[in-house]
Amino acid sequence: MGILSGIFGKKKEEAESAPPVEETRVEPQQEQETFQQDREEEAPDFHKLIWLQLLFREKPERPEPELFAQKLGEKLGCDIDTVTQQSDGLYSFAAKGLLVEYKDNAKVPAQVLTAPPSPFDPGSVDDFLRGQLWDVQDGAELLDSCKYMVMCSDFMASGLTYLERARLLTAWLETALELYPTCDAVWTPSAGKLLTRKQALENPLEGDSRFLWYGVNVRFFNISDGQEGEKVMDTLGLYALGLPDVQIHFLELDPNPMANYLYNVGQYLYDNDVPIKPGETVDGVNAQGQIDRGIQWECWYEKALIQPERPVMDICPGRFAAGRRERRDGSGKGKNKK
Repeated sequence: MGILSGIFGKKKEEAESAPPVEETRVEPQQEQETFQQDREEEAPDFHKLIWLQLLFREKPERPEPELFAQKLGEKLGCDIDTVTQQSDGLYSFAAKGLLVEYKDNAKVPAQVLTAPPSPFDPGSVDDFLRGQLWDVQDGAELLDSCKYMVMCSDFMASGLTYLERARLLTAWLETALELYPTCDAVWTPSAGKLLTRKQALENPLEGDSRFLWYGVNVRFFNISDGQEGEKVMDTLGLYALGLPDVQIHFLELDPNPMANYLYNVGQYLYDNDVPIKPGETVDGVNAQGQIDRGIQWECWYEKALIQPERPVMDICPGRFAAGRRERRDGSGKGKNKK
């Protein structure tokens, strides 16, 4: 796995390299199943609620709400108020250090909530999603072994800046992981991403970037009705925060270094509030899978080729490009930012 050194090449020479992420391999264990896209499935530019699911083989015990408030406050470094403590086990908390400003200039603390343990249906994760569980070996078997879930989410937080919101979600998930020691896996529906408990606890990223470990997946698709060897890879999850995901449509290149390339490009967009303008270039990847400053690939903003429909930054990989590209003029800036 390589670091994206000097990723933004001639037009972004001053940019710092994104830190590396754990290597993700996208070599299918068996022949990929063929799917017909549902082009009517459209994702919003961002989600007003972002759900995170803790999965369990055995029904977990419910921690006391005072522990949730204490641990969340320690992670966020601010006071936490308990807003809801229902007899059925629904809890919600307000983070007094993260304020959402409304049109009447009123400022209200963003909230998080957690639902009581409930049955988990592995069938709710369909074959299309199961085909992209690259982080976990035998991910489908892990899903099928889980019988219970605890749903965690932000609430009244979509008005925060995307970095503040990610900080809140990260602290909330890491609080829940600490208080539910029997959790076996973390499933993030907006990203189609599955992590084992161990992987979730060993997040290699730092600061606000930690959310990307939980909330962004890289996907890989062979195109059966296109050119021979035609592939599409993309990120899924940035759109939920109001940012464009990243997409590349290519021939010949090895998908394994491309997976880490997309993670790093996505992290640069996230860390720097989408600084790349339409038509600007990023350092490309050569036939050996190495980042090469002498190769510059143009970037354009458009709708995703693979469902769900959402904004993406498409990277045109020069002589490795596949398909036709429609250049769309636009800033690539997402909503949910200040």
